[in-house]
Amino acid sequence: MNLARIYLVTNTTKPRALQTLADLKSWCQQHSVDAVPVSEPVTAGDENSIVLALGGDGTVLRAADFFARTATPILGINLGSLGFLTQATMGDLPAVMEKLLEDQFMVEERMRLSYQAGDVSGTVLNDIVVTGVKESPFCEIELSWGDGVVATFPGDGVILATATGSTAYSLSAGGPVIVPPAACILATPHAAHKLGLRPVVFPPDEVIHVSTRTEVRLFADGDYMAHLPSGTDLTVRRAEVPTYLIRLANSPTFFRVLNEKLNWADADQRLSGS
Repeated sequence: MNLARIYLVTNTTKPRALQTLADLKSWCQQHSVDAVPVSEPVTAGDENSIVLALGGDGTVLRAADFFARTATPILGINLGSLGFLTQATMGDLPAVMEKLLEDQFMVEERMRLSYQAGDVSGTVLNDIVVTGVKESPFCEIELSWGDGVVATFPGDGVILATATGSTAYSLSAGGPVIVPPAACILATPHAAHKLGLRPVVFPPDEVIHVSTRTEVRLFADGDYMAHLPSGTDLTVRRAEVPTYLIRLANSPTFFRVLNEKLNWADADQRLSGS
């Protein structure tokens, strides 16, 4: 890659974030690469650009939202604790920058979801959450696809997630782990008042309809978007433009990350493979 520009999305509340940002700007100047801080959506990219998200998973999601209309690949640098979507830490930066210059990385396509309910619309990398509006988040919704109703969901709501989002909120609600870059739409009921309701995985190009029977709140990648009145139809489908994430050469495998970040396997188990 003839790297010409690095967009920088930074969570400045993280310790050493400003120093890391300054170090990266200095590196860019030394290597004749444009360093462009970003704090709002970007509508056009170019082939010789990448995005560095300096923070944690929330910063990667914010960067993915800023560049949702472009094919600019994103690399997350972990300045926090969990960092499931990040690929490196502050201490790795010198080696990371060399790998980027020497094309020692691959770009992985991650499906996004689009949603629309009246005038409310957008796209997400992780998930769309529909939940109640009161202190008790109980609500009633109906999920359908094609010509039929899937189920009525009484409870705390439903989570509609991508494979990327399967290890986020959906996982804590009992949803399955789906290995990216698999493409699908995962519907996970949250605290359902029907014991038989279980998560459902839909093909990626289906259109899912969520019909509200009570007033609900809509969240997109963790951000509150709107109150939706009873009788609203929320449509969820595959977004036209995916997110592209950079995977560095010799980076940990998906299941090793599960082990290290979520204690998914036994502590003494050693996972290997590509």
